[in-house]
Amino acid sequence: MDENYRKARKMDPECFATPLVPDRTEMVNIVRDYLLEGEASKRKIKLELYKLNVYDKGSFFKPHVDTPRREDMFGSLVIVFPTSHEGGALHLRHRGEEWTFDSPLELAGSRTPSIGYVAFFGDIEHEVAPVISGHRVTLTYNLYFDDFGTAKDSTSEGSSYPLLAVNDRAFRMTLEGLLENPEFLADGGTLGFGLRHIYPVEDSEDLKHIYGLLKGIDATVYQSLRALGFEPVLYLYYEVERIDPEAAIIDKVTELYDDGQGPDIIEQLFSRGGLVLLLEDHERSEGKVKYEGMNPEKVQWVTPLTEFNRRKSSYATGEDRPFANHENGDLCLIARIGKAGERLDYPTVAQLQKERPRILTRYWPKDY
Repeated sequence: MDENYRKARKMDPECFATPLVPDRTEMVNIVRDYLLEGEASKRKIKLELYKLNVYDKGSFFKPHVDTPRREDMFGSLVIVFPTSHEGGALHLRHRGEEWTFDSPLELAGSRTPSIGYVAFFGDIEHEVAPVISGHRVTLTYNLYFDDFGTAKDSTSEGSSYPLLAVNDRAFRMTLEGLLENPEFLADGGTLGFGLRHIYPVEDSEDLKHIYGLLKGIDATVYQSLRALGFEPVLYLYYEVERIDPEAAIIDKVTELYDDGQGPDIIEQLFSRGGLVLLLEDHERSEGKVKYEGMNPEKVQWVTPLTEFNRRKSSYATGEDRPFANHENGDLCLIARIGKAGERLDYPTVAQLQKERPRILTRYWPKDY
């Protein structure tokens, strides 16, 4: 082993035994729910013990990317034991971004015996900083897809494993810092988050049941926003391509139609309790005027929309020669924030709905 590249002691799994088996704990669900997205998060995974590593004073591991052991390997899990040591932080880098996991610092505030752990994809560059004192002891597991069956949904039995404190804290601190910046949405606004996991949108006429099913980073975003005093709401996002793209959100499942004579898709969504969104194209066109009476919102997307939870609404359109058409609603999370200095003074869902009767009568008769 080239000690200019890596200086650490290691032991292969056939040379030692450990009572810690992550596959028999909730850790396997946590790794899958936080690391994987969409259909991938429904696949079974297995953790294979790879190495025991001991880093003493002066030990390190220069930046590197792991070599896949097999085609179905997608990442690694590193477990750090709470042994007394200073230094040895794990630095992870990808596409110009960097994350640091300093296990002594993260575990210092724990009141109960705890271990540190980090899971990451195989294309993530990582390094271990030099250990200043003590001993850094780790177990490394290779992560593989195990396609013999489908993974048990961690939400189906009301899994109670704690959220990853480091992820939660990092997200909340970043969001708090953003909201403390007076230049960020100085006049207030609306934040949007695309969801990373798959939920049963088709199984109900509303979306209320999905709040209790949120998992992984979706749950982190939702619970962090609530903890900060905001009102995150699940909506289906519809974007309709006409002469100019038009968009609206609605907090329930609804069927649509287009007979060529009645209200268009956006108007239907609005009349059923939906909210119209102001797209960037509208600010340079007549869209801003068209939707003026509907109090359109402009959404700042923090994470992009995904198609993991797409609700397809099919209908016949056209008068003389009807043909099949459809619109897609994509599940997302929306949170409204107040202006700088008064972030919690935001329009609630109840307030937005209270204004609707007065607005509706400007567009449709009351018996529509």
